[in-house]
Amino acid sequence: MESASEIGTREVLACDESFFTALLAADHELLGTILANDFLIIDVLGGQVAHREELLGAISSGLLRFTEVTRHPEERWVRLHDSAAVVAGRTRMVMSYRGDEVSVQSRYTHAYAREGGRWRLMSAQGTPVSDPRIGSGRVPLSCDTALAGRIERVEAQLIAQGSEAARRRSGAAGFVIPIAGGVASFAGEGSPFNKVAGLGFAGVPESAALDEIEQAFAACGSPVQIELAHLADPAIGALLTGRGYRLESFENVLGRALTGEPERVLPPGIEVRPSGAEESEEWLDVVAEGSIHPDTQGLPWHEEFPREMIIDVERDMAAAGVVVRYAAWRDGVIAGGATMRMAEGVAQLTGAATAPAHRRRGVHTALLSARLADAAAAGCDVAVIITQPGSKSQQNAQRRGFDLLYTRAVLVKQP
Repeated sequence: MESASEIGTREVLACDESFFTALLAADHELLGTILANDFLIIDVLGGQVAHREELLGAISSGLLRFTEVTRHPEERWVRLHDSAAVVAGRTRMVMSYRGDEVSVQSRYTHAYAREGGRWRLMSAQGTPVSDPRIGSGRVPLSCDTALAGRIERVEAQLIAQGSEAARRRSGAAGFVIPIAGGVASFAGEGSPFNKVAGLGFAGVPESAALDEIEQAFAACGSPVQIELAHLADPAIGALLTGRGYRLESFENVLGRALTGEPERVLPPGIEVRPSGAEESEEWLDVVAEGSIHPDTQGLPWHEEFPREMIIDVERDMAAAGVVVRYAAWRDGVIAGGATMRMAEGVAQLTGAATAPAHRRRGVHTALLSARLADAAAAGCDVAVIITQPGSKSQQNAQRRGFDLLYTRAVLVKQP
């Protein structure tokens, strides 16, 4: 006759096998009966934390697919104590995430608890024992000076258009001055459009041109902020430091090649669509609410803006027709919003925010996939996003197929 310990061990192992079976079969219902309500997983690929609904949503939507899960029963151990158990084992898994096929061997730890007479999986963590191998489902994007120059050129266009729209609304004094292929812009006190963008790919600016913009910023009582790509002409960096500019921060430019037809991912209960004037106030409120809770991992943003400024900027960009707005609806309410601008084959993902109450439900993924699909359909060959180095936003972008293209140095000269 089996002891209580032997029965418990057998039941836990059966539940562990059912978990892997549900992953392979993409069986959303079976998986739902196994996972505890407060389940969380630390994934084997990047160490990211996901909760129950995120894993279920990724499986049911097809965003995450398992094509092979090889278990090694001879390397599996169970530790049982009353109504709790831990299973440690080894697997080889082949999975597809957003079209990328990944093969990884790992050790895993699963924590179980007995609830209502049955075992439920509370937590799962995988540790790779070899480097994950990514298949050829996605075309990696490398960046030369031609691509960097194109991205910087459309960035300068965005800054110029946003600056002009902001000054039309507020009536504030300001300027947009072309300089060596880029632009110098001032749109009003505290505006995110107060900067020099796009330098480095159309020659070194003349000293007289720099004198002009420095005087223009000084007349507005503002420092000069230049965002300079590291692929730009190196003579520009030497020129600027010689004029008293100091390094303040960095930001990374990530890109994804748009080939084929990117998949639209819609987790259960989420709808994404272009957002019109009829829901403008709701959209602005959600985006502002999401934006004022910054990502604190990695280097901090060198710029932070109050809620009122965020709303003003979004109003200006929409009024000028500079960007397309997207809204994500969840359970009948707007849960998140995003914007995109397309020019010269570049889809600029100019912002996305999810209300705190709706985070970790697949809203951000749905907004991203909608914009990528629309950009590809419109003929864009590359999508671009800006992140802070080392941030969670960068990690998430790279997990979704974005490659690091280059870094911008933020150089500042005080008036």
